[in-house]
Amino acid sequence: MALTNVVGLSVFFVVDLIDIYFLSLLKQPYLLSAIAYAAAILFFTTSFTIAMMIANSAVVARQIGQKRVQAAQHSAMASYLMTSVISILLSVFVFYNAKKLLQMIGAEGIALQAAYDYLSITIITFPIVALGMQAISTLRALGKAKIAMYCTISAGLINLLLDPIFIFYFDLDIKGAAIASLIARSTMVALAVYYLLIKAKFITTISFKSLKRAVPDITKVACPACFTQLATPLTHLYVTYEIAKLGADTVAGWALISRLIPVIFMILFAMPGAIGPIISQNIGAQQFKRVKSTLNYSLNFIIRYVFVVALLLSFSQELIVGLFNATGETASLLRFFCQYISISFIFVAINLVAMSFLNNVGYPKLASLLNIGKMSLGTIPFVSIGAYFYGAHGILIGQALGSISFAFIAIILCYQILGKLDYN
Repeated sequence: MALTNVVGLSVFFVVDLIDIYFLSLLKQPYLLSAIAYAAAILFFTTSFTIAMMIANSAVVARQIGQKRVQAAQHSAMASYLMTSVISILLSVFVFYNAKKLLQMIGAEGIALQAAYDYLSITIITFPIVALGMQAISTLRALGKAKIAMYCTISAGLINLLLDPIFIFYFDLDIKGAAIASLIARSTMVALAVYYLLIKAKFITTISFKSLKRAVPDITKVACPACFTQLATPLTHLYVTYEIAKLGADTVAGWALISRLIPVIFMILFAMPGAIGPIISQNIGAQQFKRVKSTLNYSLNFIIRYVFVVALLLSFSQELIVGLFNATGETASLLRFFCQYISISFIFVAINLVAMSFLNNVGYPKLASLLNIGKMSLGTIPFVSIGAYFYGAHGILIGQALGSISFAFIAIILCYQILGKLDYN
């Protein structure tokens, strides 16, 4: 489950990083800054998508585990309808307020215009992406992880092929990257929906009565999960706001780091989506020992993985700096991340696994509370103090210290709940 999710996610993460690479070849730092500003806004819409995926996966997988196939179909349909309506409303809001939102986080001048161009095109894809990720989530809940992987791989490859065409051949720079994403993500939706509708025959009609019955099950998980997921983009937004005060070169460095993180730590971000359906199905089947094993094996694996990746980053930092033509403050921030900050992602990963565990064993409100705490107490004071004393390096240190403190709290609570769950 984890590896197929990694392959699927990695395609989009790698394509995002290649976008940055292609734009870096133009040797215009403001384009990299523009990506960072736009990404901070898009992170919010992505978090809503992830929250609805968590709800879809948790509810559908649990009902499949209970052998209630028709209820699972109705839950999936309710999730699709809710996601479509809310994503369209969010997309319209961001589209008409894009420039104001970008200015609020510090974008200005040519970087503001470039960020606006990218955001105004990319936000159009949001309802398409949201529906596509819902379909992918259903496929994973059904155990069709390879099919889900093929859908995302196909979209990623199309994006990869179209990027240089639109960026260089049509000379559209940042707009070209956005248009390529629009086409690629539409492909992902078409493939996923085709499989669920024609092959799996899982997409069905749903009566208003069945919809009313299914919606509370989805919202019970989706609402707390949404609050939980919002913590990450709010954290990212605040960090971007603080970094924006330090100049375009520093923002460009933050843009590179933000795109580098999902690629080098892709398996960490895949783990919650991998263990969620496994935990939910085993909760439904009352196999609590398997739930404990899933948590233990996940933590053991991610700790070893981060150690290896952090070591590789330390040795290859100069190669990375040269690859993206980074200089000055951009290069300095990139080196500092590779040498010192990357190891702290052990605690970021522990937080991710803990949140997935809590959401799937029936404690989504606790997950939300922890993430809100991490977003506020674990970010603002640490980052603000770090920025005041040590500038951009201090911001990264502060963010890492906040993750460490809340990771310990989250994992202790997980094992306490696990003990009660096993006893009950």
